[in-house]
Amino acid sequence: MKVRKTIIYERIVKREPLKYDFLTEWAIVRRWAQVNYGIRLSDLEMLFFLHGNRFFRKSDFDEYKNFMTWDRDRFNRLLKEGWISEWRQKNYNEGQLYEVSFKAKKMITSIYKKLTGEEPIPTSVRRNKAFRKNAPFNQKTLAIAITDFNRRRKQRPSPEL
Repeated sequence: MKVRKTIIYERIVKREPLKYDFLTEWAIVRRWAQVNYGIRLSDLEMLFFLHGNRFFRKSDFDEYKNFMTWDRDRFNRLLKEGWISEWRQKNYNEGQLYEVSFKAKKMITSIYKKLTGEEPIPTSVRRNKAFRKNAPFNQKTLAIAITDFNRRRKQRPSPEL
């Protein structure tokens, strides 16, 4: 009969604070934005891309949309819903230019502030649809996650960027 040796390994880990950890809470902040702003994830990703450019052409939009889920009407819908706005109309020697609207800039800035810990996610019924009494089940679970998110953010210092 053979006797098996069991070797127990101990791992010594230095617990260094993470330099960048704001994306660990991305799922919660993203869901909050989707619920409260009524925006799709693919549209949110597109707005993040466009926000990096001050102005863009329709061709810039079309170039980036090739990497995303297919949606033929995305540009027109974002324009109609007020997420992007026309900055300059097309004339005989200049092309038409667009920009991310004030509404979208405000939303993106708010998302960044929540991710970096500068501001908590609101928990009032007036400012957050997930905290309403008649909210669907998935939003109620989001409300629990938001409460935990805000509690963890209070305990942790904001990252230095």
